[in-house]
Amino acid sequence: MFISPCDERHDIVESKRLITSGSSWEEAFGFSRAVEADGWLYISKTGPLNSCGEIESDDISLQTECVLNKIKGILESSGYAIDDVIQSRLYLTEIEEWQQVARIHGHYFRDSRPAFTLLHVLPFPEKKMKVAIDIVAKKRQGAINE
Repeated sequence: MFISPCDERHDIVESKRLITSGSSWEEAFGFSRAVEADGWLYISKTGPLNSCGEIESDDISLQTECVLNKIKGILESSGYAIDDVIQSRLYLTEIEEWQQVARIHGHYFRDSRPAFTLLHVLPFPEKKMKVAIDIVAKKRQGAINE
């Protein structure tokens, strides 16, 4: 069903829950780390920053592991599983390192195989950041995610 942006209906989303990490970036840009709406979970672009807002390694493999572990934690704490992911978008500043990143991404998503987009991007505001990922997940009907 197509809904025009001018449509006066405001009941399209029945329930919406904002999920925050407390990051200063969320406040500065006015976004949530994730938003759950009607069984869907949208995880904003997530980078390899630790809880102190620092990037601990320049190694793209370690950064990718860090990002995917953070995403897995967001999924699980929201009642979703890695198998619920239906789309993954991966942002790389150094495209020549795509194979290292693909190997790690493939390890996490080998069984569920979500739709995937790889984007070569300009440097992030945090210059040491080489990789970021955003995710869309859909809770399976009747699935119990623990």
